Amino acid sequence: MAQDFSVHVWFGRDYLKDAPAAPIYGPSNSFRTDNATRRPLKFQMKALSFKVGILLANFNSECGLNVLRWSAAFEHNYFTTNRFWLLVTQDSGDVAALEDADIFIPPDSEVRILAVLPFKSFILTDIFKVASFKAAKQLPISRNFSHSRQMIGDLQKFGSAISYRENLENITFNTGLVIAFPDMFTNIEDLSLRHIDTISKVNNRLTLELANKLNMHFNTHQMDNYGWHQPNGSFDGLMGRFQRYELDFGQLAIFMRLDRIALCDFIAETYRIRAGIMFRQPSLSAVANIFAMPFENDVWIALVILIVFTILVFILELMFSPYKHNMDYWDCAVFVWGAMCQQGFYLNVTNRSCRIVIFTTFVANLFLFTSFSANIVALLQSPSEAIKSLHDLTQSPLEIGVQDTVYNKIYFNESTDPVTNLLYHKKIASKGENIYIRPMVGMEKVRTGLFAYQVELQAGYQIISDTFNEPEKCGLKELEAFQLPIIAIPTRKNFPYKELFRRQLRWQREIGLMNREERKWFPQKPKCEGGVGGFISVGITECRYALVMFTFGMLLSVLVLCVELIIKHSLLHI
Repeated sequence: MAQDFSVHVWFGRDYLKDAPAAPIYGPSNSFRTDNATRRPLKFQMKALSFKVGILLANFNSECGLNVLRWSAAFEHNYFTTNRFWLLVTQDSGDVAALEDADIFIPPDSEVRILAVLPFKSFILTDIFKVASFKAAKQLPISRNFSHSRQMIGDLQKFGSAISYRENLENITFNTGLVIAFPDMFTNIEDLSLRHIDTISKVNNRLTLELANKLNMHFNTHQMDNYGWHQPNGSFDGLMGRFQRYELDFGQLAIFMRLDRIALCDFIAETYRIRAGIMFRQPSLSAVANIFAMPFENDVWIALVILIVFTILVFILELMFSPYKHNMDYWDCAVFVWGAMCQQGFYLNVTNRSCRIVIFTTFVANLFLFTSFSANIVALLQSPSEAIKSLHDLTQSPLEIGVQDTVYNKIYFNESTDPVTNLLYHKKIASKGENIYIRPMVGMEKVRTGLFAYQVELQAGYQIISDTFNEPEKCGLKELEAFQLPIIAIPTRKNFPYKELFRRQLRWQREIGLMNREERKWFPQKPKCEGGVGGFISVGITECRYALVMFTFGMLLSVLVLCVELIIKHSLLHI
């Protein structure tokens, strides 16, 4: 085999070396056919220092063609942008051998043909195929040069070969598209349900733009599962198709995970998907005694002093008044307490000094009661800040639901964060499968009760905008139990169009196409524009302290009644 062709590999800026039976003109312009005295055509390629160079001389031989077929096989795909191939020949007709269907030189390749011409000159040509069943395309790079410096200069002017290969001539690729909620799916372009299968919809627009730019078509295979690792080692869904080499690339983006990298390549990241636990902060009345909050501590102390002082003044009035009153000292305390609660007095006081005490007491309590009532109304409508972390959420009375997607189950199980694990085992795992519900159901529970819901934030934002009124948007909070990896468009392993697609997707990001689709398909977080105003109903939660006070009073009255009956019964037997 060494008599027919020669393969030489160099890294970085080494040199190109000629081979037996393939004489090449050297820098001294001397032509040598004697193998013992031949000289190499040496040149440094600093511009290609990041590539691996491969020289194949006399490629139109049985062994040479076999090397090319082996390199083109999809299991290997040695024709990539990080490998620079130089095929050397003395007969320009040898190029016809590259029309072999098994020798697929894809658009991602960097393959050049260096043809030795008579009269001490060379010609350098770029070659590739749009598809294995298509004819090879050639593009001259440098003509009739005799020195390596001219060749290197022409290569630099030629630039990246991929920029000349943006027409794929209507070839068709097998692609995969996941519709995770087929029962709710209407149309891939339906903006009214953009919170349903958002990942597929927004990334599908990017791949359609890619198809328009590169003049290609898709044979789309629809699935309902992105594909996850199974106990037997295989994958289901989309990743199972990649594992079996049934798809060329995904018409969507998926999470970049280590277990998926072994099955597919990721050509370009697209968007960041965020998932979090959304909930409305519990009302202040649900987590605190709002009846103690309208006044500061010093005001409450002043109120106690006022009550005691008023009772003492009333008692002194009874003791030293020239008039007789049909009341005792306990009635003084009952009067002051009733005045504080805006109640009247059951006795008629005749002297003016006593009436002045009663009048000033009622006026002072009127101002205090007005301030207290106004603050209570505001506090009833105020959200709390009781839940600020996952630990607070775990210890709170809020129930939790989870969006019914597979990745929620997987990432909760894979989390190594102790707080997330505590939350999962305490509030999620113990509830079984019933805790996994659809976004519309989960967000409705968030709106109406003490409920937290793990959901894709984009889907949650859309439902909030559609169903929540303005006051209900205030007090919303979100906590991330885990951070999702970035999503990227997958291709099968050794996909020969990978670099071509990657550059086009990068171009879409640079000119703003990705940003446009993001604004179009991803709802923004709703703003609290209506404040905390609006009508709210007062429930048992808000009244629980009043009920406790009422219950305490009833029990105390019954206890006092029993004591009175015992005393009366004792007196009757004396």
